[in-house]
Amino acid sequence: MEVYNKNRDNNNSLQDEIREQNAKLKDAPLRDKLAYYKEYYLKTTVITLVAAGFILYLVYTVLTAPKDTAFAAFFFNDTGDSSSTELIDSFVEYMNIDTSEHNAYIDASMNYYLEAATTDMYLALQKSMAVIASGELDVIVGDAAAVDYFAKGDCFHDITTVLPADLLAQFEDRLYYTKCGEEEVLLPVGIYVTDAPKLNQYSYYVNKEPILGFITNSNSLDNAVEFLRYLYME
Repeated sequence: MEVYNKNRDNNNSLQDEIREQNAKLKDAPLRDKLAYYKEYYLKTTVITLVAAGFILYLVYTVLTAPKDTAFAAFFFNDTGDSSSTELIDSFVEYMNIDTSEHNAYIDASMNYYLEAATTDMYLALQKSMAVIASGELDVIVGDAAAVDYFAKGDCFHDITTVLPADLLAQFEDRLYYTKCGEEEVLLPVGIYVTDAPKLNQYSYYVNKEPILGFITNSNSLDNAVEFLRYLYME
């Protein structure tokens, strides 16, 4: 059965043609109706359903996502398993962070090697600056080269202004000084955490000297300080 004439007379209006096709389909066999639907409507229907499903997924994700980030750290040039969540899971438990309401994570996939710059390295730096700008990032741990890079952009607190007295006394002989900002002012922006039991437990910096620094516009500085304290718990 001919249901639709693609080369219709240009003098016929679209409404006239729709009525004509509907009239032809009214008494047509089910097989012809299905064939007509498949040819002219199936693709549009599938696209509409996929689009609707995607919109529903976005709405669900927004409604069920954690409301904010309680703690975020980037580990640069580490030797640990970047897919492992054991350290952050144990810290979340220690801090009693409700992960249904608050996000918490450690990204240990970051690299910064000037002598072997790669696309991944530049993407990691761009991601870092974006997260820092958002106020979400609290801590960076890395070697001297990585810490120096971010210190030039004034990304770190002066350690002596944010640590409580007990931690400052504990780490006063392990402070890392480097030049900061355009004026290259020498400041203590990090702490050598080479002997941190938790980092060693998960082999994050084997045969390296990691330095931990606090991000200046961190939204969760208190949690960042507690993270330092937690790293030294046996």
